[in-house]
Amino acid sequence: MIPSKNNPKWAALVRGDIKPTFRVFAGNMMLGQCARKVKADPSAQTLQACIDEAHAFFCKYENLYKDELLAYF
Repeated sequence: MIPSKNNPKWAALVRGDIKPTFRVFAGNMMLGQCARKVKADPSAQTLQACIDEAHAFFCKYENLYKDELLAYF
């Protein structure tokens, strides 16, 4: 199960404070894109939009990322 969007670690992941290295590179690219968006616009709305985007991505591909992602939570 992917952690809830309310978990504060999501903010750290999308800001780039935590830099995971997933075996399937698309997850790394998606989080990198979010970090660039948040760096360009650090507003609460952008941060929440990126958390929503990351959560949706990892829920969609849960079978690929679940075990690795849980190591960061």
